Amino acid sequence: MNYIQHFLGILVVILCFSFAILLFTTDLIAMEPWRKQIMIVVFVGYGSFRAYRAYKGIRSHQK
Repeated sequence: MNYIQHFLGILVVILCFSFAILLFTTDLIAMEPWRKQIMIVVFVGYGSFRAYRAYKGIRSHQK
């Protein structure tokens, strides 16, 4: 069952970083520059947090 949780955690990390890159490189979603920068910081921060949690979970599972 932990494999599903690890897979979903990694999927969330990939989606967060992908959406942050999409916001940074394109004008797909029209919004003010300050709001776009805040969204990029939030997605990168949450993606980093989830990556740390996934790494910690996978590492504890291997022991």
